[in-house]
Amino acid sequence: MSQNTRLSYSAAAGSADIPKPRQNPIKEAHADQSSSHQQHAPREQQRYQHGRSGHKRTPSPSHVPKTSSAEDSVYVLTLLTDAKHHRTLTETRKKYFPPRLNRLEAHITLFHALPGSLLEESIKPTLREISSKTNQFHLLAATPFRLNKGIAIGLPKSSGGDDARQVHQQLKAAWGDFLSRQDAGGFAAHYTIMNKVDDEKEVQKAFEQVQDEWKGCHGTVLGLSLFKYDRGNWVHNEDFKFATSQ
Repeated sequence: MSQNTRLSYSAAAGSADIPKPRQNPIKEAHADQSSSHQQHAPREQQRYQHGRSGHKRTPSPSHVPKTSSAEDSVYVLTLLTDAKHHRTLTETRKKYFPPRLNRLEAHITLFHALPGSLLEESIKPTLREISSKTNQFHLLAATPFRLNKGIAIGLPKSSGGDDARQVHQQLKAAWGDFLSRQDAGGFAAHYTIMNKVDDEKEVQKAFEQVQDEWKGCHGTVLGLSLFKYDRGNWVHNEDFKFATSQ
């Protein structure tokens, strides 16, 4: 893998497709909130409630929603996929992500810091409206690529990438007045399976292993999942199911 150029995440998100393997490493823009997915029925709704409690940290200004006053809580929005696909990506994340930092299961994040003060007034009504008009779609986690200190697996634009981007663009247009700078930026659907690893040789070795072994993972996007962000843990709030094709 070439280490010659480091692109910003927003630059990668604006490209025509997910970066190809062995090209430019990308600095991940996720606060951990790290890199990061969802759940399914009651058992799965507990997924992000585990983990160690930490001290509340002051977020970067780029991660703060543009509301009139400080937010007591923020929410994370992800894609909701079928259980088999989710399980496969979660096991892959567990294999490569540093265990002491891995509080979350695999996920594709659309928005990182939605303001709690607008949850009932704006956020949930918009999610219900757009979800009701969006059909479930196929996804393929296909393309491993480098992050600054880790590895991600992207969705080709023809296998869920464009569909996910379309949902993201609709929501961004509705919420543009209050989104953080991070959430108002570009978007490229991906799973982060390793992050926050300082040892370049370790990252490179893992990346080469993923390239050799990863065969892709098909699945179905069933809707959207909303989580309350709680000091590095995600507490499930509600799912918003897409329509099923007739």
